[in-house]
Amino acid sequence: MGQKPLVFDAGPEIARSIAIVTGAGTSHLPEAIAEGADAFITGEPAERAMADAQEAGIHFIAAGHYATETLGIRALGEHLAERFSLHHLFIDVRNPI
Repeated sequence: MGQKPLVFDAGPEIARSIAIVTGAGTSHLPEAIAEGADAFITGEPAERAMADAQEAGIHFIAAGHYATETLGIRALGEHLAERFSLHHLFIDVRNPI
């Protein structure tokens, strides 16, 4: 995604169930834990994420707020361009968060 993710590697060797919440989704980590996810991917971490992930035995990956939220809009632009023969341009204004 153009930047190195923050990873707390506390889950099983093979992740069979992965919860994904883009942007600032760390507040949804307890839901992923309750649902039995092996890994949780979001944009930005919160201070409590490391301890919560370690205690629950779940991988926690923060891949960047901006980076995770641009994936969907890029895919939508490509889909609409293909579907309706449109020209589209994604303007990438980098944000390190």
